[in-house]
Amino acid sequence: MIYGYNSNDANSEVNVEQKVREYASSKDIVLDEFFEDEQPNKIHWEKRALISLMTQKMKRGDRLITFEACNLARSTLQTLEILDAAATHGIIIEIVKYGRTFAPTDIVATHEFLSLVQDIDSDFVARRTTDALARRRAAGLPLGRPKGRKNKSRKLDKHKADIKKYLSLNISKASIAKLVGCHAQTLYNYLEDHNLLSDSETLTEQE
Repeated sequence: MIYGYNSNDANSEVNVEQKVREYASSKDIVLDEFFEDEQPNKIHWEKRALISLMTQKMKRGDRLITFEACNLARSTLQTLEILDAAATHGIIIEIVKYGRTFAPTDIVATHEFLSLVQDIDSDFVARRTTDALARRRAAGLPLGRPKGRKNKSRKLDKHKADIKKYLSLNISKASIAKLVGCHAQTLYNYLEDHNLLSDSETLTEQE
């Protein structure tokens, strides 16, 4: 029996079933069933329907096809656990995105294994970033970080009162920069952005 598989992931931008069926068609593989797990991959794989599919429904020699590691699990470690369990039960797993088939009798070379782990890690990093952006978008929050001077200025906001005090004490800007722990140019930009330069125009700069 040949099964397609996907976990329920609302943030996924990939139509996993379509990808799996397209892959199967290109390889002249006939899917007996596409299994859509009702639970998301953030639930440990042993607590999802995936475990019963692999250990009760599937038989030795059966094949499980999915698009990428994120469709199976939430971490690299869990993905490797699934591959190990599949080998134990004699199940073949195919991951379309990596073009890899894992059969119980396969001996995977070290460099191939490390390459696989890197691919899986990259996918999970990308997925975490996508999920974080989706949460911010849903909450109506701006995406990305502020750029340019304003971003640097934010770092000094907590020192604004101290900076004004140092200026009133005629402390040089170069020395103030050291006191607040920033580069001198960052301080100059901050003073300009917050119209504080006029307060220090009569100061004598000491480099």
